[in-house]
Amino acid sequence: MARTVLPVALAVTALVALAQLGGLAFVAPPSPEASPALRGQDLMTKAGVAATGAYASAAAVAPLPAEAALSEKQWNSFGQVFAIFFLFFWVAGFARLLTLGRL
Repeated sequence: MARTVLPVALAVTALVALAQLGGLAFVAPPSPEASPALRGQDLMTKAGVAATGAYASAAAVAPLPAEAALSEKQWNSFGQVFAIFFLFFWVAGFARLLTLGRL
């Protein structure tokens, strides 16, 4: 009987300890009546919202340049060149390791 009670008691204790530690991982959200903790945060809450919205809408409307989007063919070409480059240095390093005489 004692053999079955001990693992169950240990499991319950571990779960309780884990639940207690889980409460420490999160920070409570700020209350609305509290003053801002950071300098300049009151500006963001008043006039900065409109400026942020205007900047976000301008950034969303502006198209990205054509060079920003890489095609799959370009990624494959880069991968082939990178693989050959990596293989060369790997073989050179391995040859150096073997020529030193100590492994």
